[in-house]
Amino acid sequence: MLLLVSATRLAAGQGEELHGAGTGLLDEVFAVIELRFRGPLSLSDVAEAVHLSPGHLTTAVRRQTGRTVQDWIVERRMTEARRLLVETDLGVAGVGRRVGYPDPTYFSRVFRRAHEQTPRAWRTATTSGSR
Repeated sequence: MLLLVSATRLAAGQGEELHGAGTGLLDEVFAVIELRFRGPLSLSDVAEAVHLSPGHLTTAVRRQTGRTVQDWIVERRMTEARRLLVETDLGVAGVGRRVGYPDPTYFSRVFRRAHEQTPRAWRTATTSGSR
C-alpha cells in the first residue's frame, strides 16, 4: 500500500513529503484499513483508531497522498475483490460480503465506479485472458 502511495506522490512530484513525520500516521492508517476493511469501516472509525478528529485525519492523509481515507478504504476493498473474483468461485454477492459490502447491489455499484464494469463482467474479461 505504501508503495502505491509513494508512486502516486512521486508521479505528482511530491515524494519527499512521504519521508517526513507523516509517514508514521500513514502506516497507522493503512494498518487500520488492512485489519478492518472486511467489515464496516468509515473515516470516523479510522480517525478514532489513530486518535485524530475525522477532519484532521482527512487533511493529513490528503496532504500526504492526494487521496482521502475513504478512497484508500475503497482501494483496499477493490484490490481484495479483484483477487477474489479471479482466485475463487464465490458469487458476486459473496465477494462483496467478504470485502465489507453486505449489500450486493451497492458492491456492484462501487465496483463499477472503480472499474467501469460490473464485477461479473470484470471476472469474465479477466479470466478469459482479454485483460
